[in-house]
Amino acid sequence: MTTGPKLRLGKTLVPGLLAVGLFGVMALITLNTAFEPMTTAAGAGFPSDVSITAELGYALFGFDELQTIGGTEPFLAAVLLVAVALDAALDASLVLAKREEGGEPVSALSSTGEASSDEGREPAVADGGNRSDGSFRTQTGGENR
Repeated sequence: MTTGPKLRLGKTLVPGLLAVGLFGVMALITLNTAFEPMTTAAGAGFPSDVSITAELGYALFGFDELQTIGGTEPFLAAVLLVAVALDAALDASLVLAKREEGGEPVSALSSTGEASSDEGREPAVADGGNRSDGSFRTQTGGENR
């Protein structure tokens, strides 16, 4: 017979409480934010003839004289923070996807066994057909020259 779930106290409880606390803080910020429409009448927003991407690029590289309007630095900071967060997520996904067997890393495309032996096969040529012995093989598998 199975028993019901049990609450583990100790070290495993701390990360869960931190996650719940972070969720609470983010929920409070979201609920207390006034999402007012950004219109040009309210003094916010970009004119329709200005490229926002170009303005961010000019701010990124410090070309202030090329900017049509100013004040894009807060947007640039947000773009850079998102880029750093996405890079950290990509790095974490690569670390989590790495396989290990017996403490040794395992290649994703490796195979072991009798069927994977290299006997009777020619080595792969990555330089357009030139072999290490000086001969040449065409791409269609033709004659050696």
